[in-house]
Amino acid sequence: MIGDVERTLMTTIERRLAGHLKDAHALQEHAEAVLSEMLTAAADEPELRRPLGHYAERSRAYTRAVEARLRAHGSSPSIARDAGSLLASVVEAGVGRGHRDPVKHMRDAYVAVHLQIAAGETLRRIAERAGDRETAAIAAAMCEDAHAMSHELSDRWDLAVDMSLRAHGAGHSRPAAGGAL
Repeated sequence: MIGDVERTLMTTIERRLAGHLKDAHALQEHAEAVLSEMLTAAADEPELRRPLGHYAERSRAYTRAVEARLRAHGSSPSIARDAGSLLASVVEAGVGRGHRDPVKHMRDAYVAVHLQIAAGETLRRIAERAGDRETAAIAAAMCEDAHAMSHELSDRWDLAVDMSLRAHGAGHSRPAAGGAL
C-alpha cells in the first residue's frame, strides 16, 4: 500500500513530468518553425537541405510522440507555451523584413537544436524518476537525433557563410590558408 508521502511524491513528479512534456512540445514546435525557415533558405543547397529535411521529419515525429505522452498522462500541449514559441519564431524570422541572412537562419537552427537537446535531457531524467520508460526512451532518441543534427550544422558553417555572401552579391570567397582573403 502506498502511503501519503509516496503518493504526494508521485503526484509531484507526475506534475513535473507533464510540465516538462509541455515544455518539450513547445520547443519542438519552435524548432520545427526554425527548421522550416532554414529549409527555405537552403532550397538550392542539397548538402544542407537533405540532412535538414530528414531531421525536420524526425522532429515532427517526436512532436507527435510528445503529444501522445501528454495524453497518456492526462494532459495536453500548452497553448500558451506553444503560442509563445511560435511567436518567437515569427519574430526571429523577421516578419516584414524580406529575406534573412542564411547565416542567421543557420544560427537559429543551431540554437533550436541545442534547446531540443536541453529539453530532451531534462525530460529524459524526470521521466526516469517518474518510472515512465516510454517518455524516457522518446526523450533519449530526441537527444540523439538533435546531437547528430548539431554536428551536421557545425560541419556546414562555411556553407552558410558562402550562401550569405552569394545572397549579398559577394560571391564565393573562402579564406586562403593563412586566413586572409
